[in-house]
Amino acid sequence: DHQSSEAGLIDASLILRHSIHQISSRNPSSGSNYDYKMYAIVHKNAEKCSEVLKTVGFEVVLVDNPVQTEEIRGDFLRTTIHKEYCCGIDEFIKLYAYSLPEEIIVHLDIDVAFYKPMDHLYDAILFDKDSPQGIAARQKIEKERKEDVLPEKIGAFITRDWGQVAPSKFPPGYQAGFLVARRDETILPEVIEIIKEGNYTEGLGNDVGWYNSGHGGYVGAKAMQGLMAYYYDHVRDDAVELNMC
Repeated sequence: DHQSSEAGLIDASLILRHSIHQISSRNPSSGSNYDYKMYAIVHKNAEKCSEVLKTVGFEVVLVDNPVQTEEIRGDFLRTTIHKEYCCGIDEFIKLYAYSLPEEIIVHLDIDVAFYKPMDHLYDAILFDKDSPQGIAARQKIEKERKEDVLPEKIGAFITRDWGQVAPSKFPPGYQAGFLVARRDETILPEVIEIIKEGNYTEGLGNDVGWYNSGHGGYVGAKAMQGLMAYYYDHVRDDAVELNMC
């Protein structure tokens, strides 16, 4: 995306890994009960650049795009997806996070650092809602709207890009650089089919974008920001929106 360098990649990956280490059970002072393993989902075209990540503790998962441009049936999406910020169709490799071999996946962009544990989010996913652990965890969740009702079985925690919203003009997009989710291998093929159908209408407003849902026109709408906002608004109902702050 012409925004990165090898030195920047090393620095960012080290800061991210160190911050995760500090809030994990490997640091006794963190108070966390959870360990971690670092994965880097890397596009096959960036294989050479990713070698350095192996030296700083990441397991590199080399992938191709889950959907090729020519497979998209909708004309507008097929002919414009390559222009979408930041990475065009390549951004869909983030979807492979749902299939990593762990019970819980925390998917992040590399320009992130953590300052406190998120055990209550993991507990809320892993433990039944009526168990002592589940009840305690759910009480600690900071929702975007206090009146939101938590799903019976939480599949994911997400945040929204409220900074882009024009009130009453269109719904908020998905923040594609943060996801805490239950491992679910059904999501990848489900979302792939949505992309292949390519039901995306040009424009900005409440009746355009993915399936005329309003998720269109804003930055990243044709890629993950709009796609997963549509998905969690209209296909799945098991995501909890956390307070964006």
